[in-house]
Formats: sequence, C-alpha cells, structure tokens
Amino acid sequence: MFKGLLVLLLVGIAFAYFVFNFVGDVERNDPQSYISKNERKAKEFARYYEKDALGEPILALQGVPMSKAREIWHESQMPKEMLENFPDFEAIRTFIHDRIKPSLFRKKLLERVDAIESDYLGGAIDSDTAREKLSNL
Repeated sequence: MFKGLLVLLLVGIAFAYFVFNFVGDVERNDPQSYISKNERKAKEFARYYEKDALGEPILALQGVPMSKAREIWHESQMPKEMLENFPDFEAIRTFIHDRIKPSLFRKKLLERVDAIESDYLGGAIDSDTAREKLSNL
C-alpha cells in the first residue's frame, strides 16, 4: 500500500513539473505576454485620436458606443486638461468643441457641463462638488 501511494505521488509530481514547465515556456515565447494591459489599451485607443493643425490630440468618437467613448475619455489626459479651465465654463465648452469631433458623446458631455454650470452658478453646489462632477463626466 505504501509503495503504491509513493508511486502515485511521484507520478503526480512529475506531471505537475511537466505542466508548469510547459506553460512557462509557452508564456515566455508568447510576444503578447510582454505587453502590459495599459499598453494594449493604449494601442487599442490610439485609433480614436487624430492630430489637429497644432499637433494636439483630437478625439474622434463618431459611431462609438457611449460606454466605449466614456472609457476612452477617462483614459485620456483630456479630462485633466479640461479641469484646468475651471471655473470658466465657456473655456470648458470651447475646449470640448476644439478637442472632440462632433459626436453623440460630445453632445452629452456638453449637456452635462451645462447642467453642472447651472447648479454651480445657482448655488446648488459648491466649487469642490462642481470640480468633482466635471472630473467624473
């Protein structure tokens, strides 16, 4: 009984060794495993960017579903750049018009900015809350 258990244990160890080495070799030889998740996302999102005459990135989100457009927007540097214009809502709208091509996403973004501006100027929210809402567009 003890010899059978010992043989079974040795066969199990040999099998595990073979499987782990095989999987490790496959992962080492796979070029996709070298690319991090962020790099893959950056390559995927790069097709949604164009350059304007000044060389600044422009988001081209025509025909992109809203959920995907929001993800691209949040992964970009544009929300941070937009917040630099706070509390000048006219500059924020100009930024959005200049840096996002006409799309459903741009329309919704401008509507949200208008609603935040109304609440802020009406006194319903303070500057910290307005800034937070703008950063979560």
